[in-house]
Amino acid sequence: MFGLPNNPNIMFSSTLKPNFFFYYLTFLLLFSWIPVNAQQITGKVRGEVLDENRVAFPFVQVSLKHYPDSNTVKIVLADDKGHFAFDIPAGKYFIELRMMGYSTTYSRVFDIAVSHAELLGAIQLKSAATQLAAVNIAALLPFVERRADKLIVNLNGLGSGAPIMEVMNQLPGVSVTPDDRISLNGKSVQIYIDGKVSALSAEALAGMLKGISSSSIQKVELIAQPSAKYDAAGSGAIINIIRKRNYKAGLNGNIYAGGGKGTFGKANGGINVNYKGKAYNALLNLDYSYNKYFYNSFITSDFLPGDGSMTGQTITDLQSTRTNANYTPSLGLDFYLTKRTTLSASIKPGFQTFNRDGLANIDLFNRNDTKPSGIISSSSQFINLVDIRAINLSSGLRLQYQIDTSGRELTTDLDYYRYGNFNDQYNRTITNDHASDIPAILRQDRILDAYAFKMDYTQPLIKGKQLEMGMKTSYVNSDNTNFFHYPGNQQTDQFAYKESISAVYMTYAANAKKFSYQLGMRGEYTYGQGEQQYDANRLTRNYFQLFPSIHLDYKLTPNHNLSLGLNKKTERPDYESLNPLVRIISSSNLQQGNPELQPANVYNADFWYGYKNSFFFGVTYSYRKDDFTSLAVALTNDVVTTLPGNADYSDYATVQAMYGKQVLPWWYTSSNATLSKRSFKGEVNGLLLQSDGITSLSATSFNSFSLGRNFSVMFIFNYRGRSMDRTFTNKGFSYLTAGIRQQFLNKRASAQLNVVDIFKSYLNSYQQNSGFVQQWWRNQFETRMVKVNFSYNFGGTVKNTKKNSGAEEERKRSTLNEN
Repeated sequence: MFGLPNNPNIMFSSTLKPNFFFYYLTFLLLFSWIPVNAQQITGKVRGEVLDENRVAFPFVQVSLKHYPDSNTVKIVLADDKGHFAFDIPAGKYFIELRMMGYSTTYSRVFDIAVSHAELLGAIQLKSAATQLAAVNIAALLPFVERRADKLIVNLNGLGSGAPIMEVMNQLPGVSVTPDDRISLNGKSVQIYIDGKVSALSAEALAGMLKGISSSSIQKVELIAQPSAKYDAAGSGAIINIIRKRNYKAGLNGNIYAGGGKGTFGKANGGINVNYKGKAYNALLNLDYSYNKYFYNSFITSDFLPGDGSMTGQTITDLQSTRTNANYTPSLGLDFYLTKRTTLSASIKPGFQTFNRDGLANIDLFNRNDTKPSGIISSSSQFINLVDIRAINLSSGLRLQYQIDTSGRELTTDLDYYRYGNFNDQYNRTITNDHASDIPAILRQDRILDAYAFKMDYTQPLIKGKQLEMGMKTSYVNSDNTNFFHYPGNQQTDQFAYKESISAVYMTYAANAKKFSYQLGMRGEYTYGQGEQQYDANRLTRNYFQLFPSIHLDYKLTPNHNLSLGLNKKTERPDYESLNPLVRIISSSNLQQGNPELQPANVYNADFWYGYKNSFFFGVTYSYRKDDFTSLAVALTNDVVTTLPGNADYSDYATVQAMYGKQVLPWWYTSSNATLSKRSFKGEVNGLLLQSDGITSLSATSFNSFSLGRNFSVMFIFNYRGRSMDRTFTNKGFSYLTAGIRQQFLNKRASAQLNVVDIFKSYLNSYQQNSGFVQQWWRNQFETRMVKVNFSYNFGGTVKNTKKNSGAEEERKRSTLNEN
């Protein structure tokens, strides 16, 4: 049954129970349980890595492997002088060295006896540039790596400085619609930046991603089945965007600029600078974007009392022009306190302005029984002028301590996030009755503060096994105010929500030649309170949940593998979904949240077959208890508000195929197709809403063709068939994007020209069935446009060093909850 509030003005309370000490103590008890001598260390091996010029090569991935089965025992990174060392039990081993742009290199086999030290000396890596040049993918195409629980895409210059939002469509399994809805393998996604989830609303997040240059991005991690080490919030997938950090001494950077034209003009530009010294590393990013566009909506609302008759109908024709500007500077500092201890600090402010000039023509029709009277009972115009200023600040400290060379590591994170959205609206309804044409001013302020403390510990075990555990506590305070003023009267309302979440987790992983697995368990305790000033109603939530996860991977042969993922997640309502204060679309269409909205528990299962790390075929299933859906509720005979509610359940099944490969030396493709179906059941005000869904086909194909040594063309085709999503029935559509790319100045510079939605065929049209209200929406906005981007790298070659296993995973896993 849908949880609709009897009175949407509900508030939650004031103080939160202190849970930090309990979970910190739990973490210490778990930590103390791990024996320090779990590895039974008996010997040591040392070595040094050199590049092709026999110069010390820092931060190369060094893997210690058993001989002869090649099982990975430990993975470390060479230090800033190229040195590496392992403390290991007796046995036969060899070393594998990996670095992007260089051929994989192996040491000789060596035998460690008790208390024996092995000196491997210098090992030289050879550049793989010649091999890559043959297929021309070194800087043109994403390099995809498969892990047990994710795909890693190294951008390698993909996008030529275009905003990362525009590059998303070129990643395997990722789809972005022109209205900025992102999905991965058909699932909704959470966006992480450097391992930290964003607490921004969907609209603000899209604006931020349009303000971040792809030139500042090192890689993107695509995590379709997040394990227990990630926050339980978020029922779908995770896209983790990792910014570049330079690991070669000296100054390096990138400058970029771009522009575009649809109906209106667009622009973006910025600079990314990285300087690394012996004792520190500094990273500065300055990004700016500007976009002006139109967004029109045609909305028909039918009011049905439930006896088959129709009491009324409104038709709204809303036209608006919008401008959006984003300025997102960021500064990151790494201090190398000791050889094994690094202190990192970051600060990322963001500034956004948004303006909307809207005009709605609204017709109200009288209805008699099931037949329209054909007479317009009233007509009006609604003027809506919006001016929004948004400021966000993300800051964090991380202390990373490598306990020894065996891979034992402890990291501590302390983060603070603040988001402020200040919205001024001028509204006026124009009718035949001029006495009622009174202007009104609505001011809406949204302020969110989030604090998080996190600790993670990694303990390598024998024979390629590894244990990870950690704890986290977070506190969020959301304060929302509406101030409504019109001549002779004014009203103020406030909604405050406070929430704390404390968690502990543990994962156990084993990697063998054929069979690998990861088992995880996460426990989270949530305590939340909220209150609305209007009627002083309070709501308190207090619950504990467990979230298990299982990942299995089996190699049938070197080219064929099977994988299975199972997990439980929760989807907590975001803050806008809980906020009951009204947001105005037009005088007949409103939006608001529902403070009685409950979290949805989600159970996921994925089964995949992979061939040569290029072709993947999978079957997925998700069951969502108390699922979210959107409902249109009649407030009067001509005013509708849209708000979220809880259904009984929904389930979602897919069959998917993905293929990404360098098919020919001049042709690279990354394509995917998905068959999906969602069933759904819920009840609102005694009326049953149920759907068995329809089978829908969606497909995306990215193709790049090299026509010369430094020149390429690309095409992106998107198709979405007719689909049903809970109470929505969406019409199908397809659209095509094409572009060309030229490199010059010894491949330091590149220029890219893209034409988006060439045939202007994108369609955003749907029907919403909410029982007593039926709505039809047809949205039109700027989709066809031409965009140009230029990018130039200066300084030494920027090494996009991969930090695999413990090192990189621990550097990026500090997270803030999005609830």
